[in-house]
Amino acid sequence: MVNPDTKALMIVYDDAQAIYKGRKRPVWKQLGIEAAGRTTVLKVNYRNTAQILRFARKFAADVIGAPGVCAGDESAILMPEDGGREGVEPVVRQCVSHDGEAHAIAEWLLNRKAAGYQWGQMAVLYPRHFIGERFGKILAKSGIPINVAKDHGNRIQTERDEVRFLSMHNAKGLEFPCVAIGGLGELKKAEDIEDDIRLTYVAITRATHEAFITYSNMSELVGRLVV
Repeated sequence: MVNPDTKALMIVYDDAQAIYKGRKRPVWKQLGIEAAGRTTVLKVNYRNTAQILRFARKFAADVIGAPGVCAGDESAILMPEDGGREGVEPVVRQCVSHDGEAHAIAEWLLNRKAAGYQWGQMAVLYPRHFIGERFGKILAKSGIPINVAKDHGNRIQTERDEVRFLSMHNAKGLEFPCVAIGGLGELKKAEDIEDDIRLTYVAITRATHEAFITYSNMSELVGRLVV
């Protein structure tokens, strides 16, 4: 990976994508790497639309960080200050039950398909496996082809034109044009709220174009979404 002409290697990381509180990034010397060079802070996020970025930042900024934090502070986490392109606002919908959430997600996916997206450009994320199992059954009955990551060693099969179906944890590092996130009312344990906020921030920012979020139980975390 090292450039043979310059002997240089560029490393890019995003502290805001850390799910668990208190995890420190490694010092290069601890990894046996003698690193030297310069650091640049990239303030514009080109993965997400400005609307998705603003929504996620408003939801999580007090836990993760805020724009304008001094880059020289190694303990600071920098939130992106702007999105590189415009899009549509994320949609948050309250449903009466987990089944109701699944039906709402199915309808949204079918509408995205009618709008011109391919199945493989969509993903459904869930916080708990029992919710995923319920969602999967209802989506299948709705005629939506799904690629269940849990059935393939928590990996998605990119060669198939199917909706990517995986847990919020396993979606870290991935991205999809259209992302539906359901069952967020289950993330409600007060002692885990900061980790759950980080996890939800990561899930929302998997969407590069459109995001659809559902819940059927109120919680402190859901309250942040509907303010």
